[in-house]
Amino acid sequence: RVGMRRRPRQMFLSARFWRIFLFYFLSLTFIGLLVPYTSKELLGGGDTSASPFVIAIKNGGIKALPSIFNAVILIAVLSVGNSAVYGCSRTIQSLGMQGLAPAFFGYVDRKGRPLMGIFCSAVFGLLCFLSAYRRQDQVFAWLLSVSGLATIFLWFNIGLCHVRFRLALHLHGRSTDELVFTAVTGIWGSIYSMVLLVVVLGVQFWVALFPIGLGANAEAFFQNYLGSVVILVFYLAHKLWTRNWRLYVPLAEIDLDSGRRETDMEIIRKEIEEADAALRAKPLYKRLWIYWC
Repeated sequence: RVGMRRRPRQMFLSARFWRIFLFYFLSLTFIGLLVPYTSKELLGGGDTSASPFVIAIKNGGIKALPSIFNAVILIAVLSVGNSAVYGCSRTIQSLGMQGLAPAFFGYVDRKGRPLMGIFCSAVFGLLCFLSAYRRQDQVFAWLLSVSGLATIFLWFNIGLCHVRFRLALHLHGRSTDELVFTAVTGIWGSIYSMVLLVVVLGVQFWVALFPIGLGANAEAFFQNYLGSVVILVFYLAHKLWTRNWRLYVPLAEIDLDSGRRETDMEIIRKEIEEADAALRAKPLYKRLWIYWC
């Protein structure tokens, strides 16, 4: 693979892994050690709830830091909301352009803004005001039941698409050298994740049928597994609307080039080599900065 280990894109994703490991896995491990699960300030533990990080800081006797940390959380929430509207509006616009949603969603103004997508995202964003409803816990439970499993189905499809893409690449006699980025674990990492996600779906289905501490009932089932029902309904509705009954596209018919910015392999290899040379020419501290940032 041409310069695969030194590509800036590859280094960026490697750095992202370490950031996720440090800021999520390690921090949550420490929080689990510092905050008892019986704490009344945790979500569902009492009339009020607080961030586990704030609880840990309070338990440590640090006075000013909890307020600072709460301000950081609020700023982070605004950032997440902004990125969510950005991603959602572009996704809606793409669906409109592909004919998978009403055509007017594909409208983009002169400045490149998908106005209808932004408007649709903002309308659904108004659901946040339901947090002021007196039965907000039930509202949250039902919204979570719709969206909770969607992430699992999403990542399963991402893994499936990756496996089929690599198989199609092999079938057409093409190499991964033409790719700007390749997964470190190859298709086996995607296969492993797909198997694990199927196990999670199976366990979640069992918990939905027989909730812990409760008998089997319809409300508990749909609160835990409504997302799968919603996905199935939309899938069947799409099939009925388009009258396309094909379950999958054969590997030989997969288009590997449409949508690519550049298909000339010599130009791609030259750009990769130039990026590698420019990176090697930088001082060590700049290379470390690029790696971690």
